Amino acid sequence: MIVRTTRRTLSMLLAGGALAFIGHPLNAQEKSTQIEYVERGRPVTPGQAPGMKVKDLGSTARMFQVTFTKGDEVMSGLTDFAEKNNIKAAHFTAVGAFSSALLGWGDPGKGFRKITLDQEAEVVSFSGGIAPDKNGKPVVHAHVVVALPDGSAKAGHVFEGHVGITMEVFIIDAGDAAAKAGQ
Repeated sequence: MIVRTTRRTLSMLLAGGALAFIGHPLNAQEKSTQIEYVERGRPVTPGQAPGMKVKDLGSTARMFQVTFTKGDEVMSGLTDFAEKNNIKAAHFTAVGAFSSALLGWGDPGKGFRKITLDQEAEVVSFSGGIAPDKNGKPVVHAHVVVALPDGSAKAGHVFEGHVGITMEVFIIDAGDAAAKAGQ
């Protein structure tokens, strides 16, 4: 069930006027500013991912905690870590802070639109994977969402990220099993 309302409706509901508003017709201007909501607990329709593939990777994963300090460049550090630890197929998540970063928004057919961060920002979501390129060298692929002091956010593909205060990255490497399954 989709529930439709307007900003006026929300204001009236919040002001306690819900009962007085029931049955109030919407005028043309209000219809153009309608906000749609999806009911909580909406059921998921099964069978809508026919292209999905699943591979059981077993339970041979290695887990790491990598802590960066102020000034460290995260993508360089993760690449160094992956090479030194022979990472074959890993995923990671992290929290922390950036003092600056170079991000990109993938524009199909054109490359990445440049997004720069030149201030302290809280890393509220950082996730990605590590997999070998065609020559066997590890490639780190990461996306981030950062919160700025005014509560706004910037997000995108991470090319470079300089740590502000600290950053903790938790890495799970599925190892050779995952790498072989991907071949």
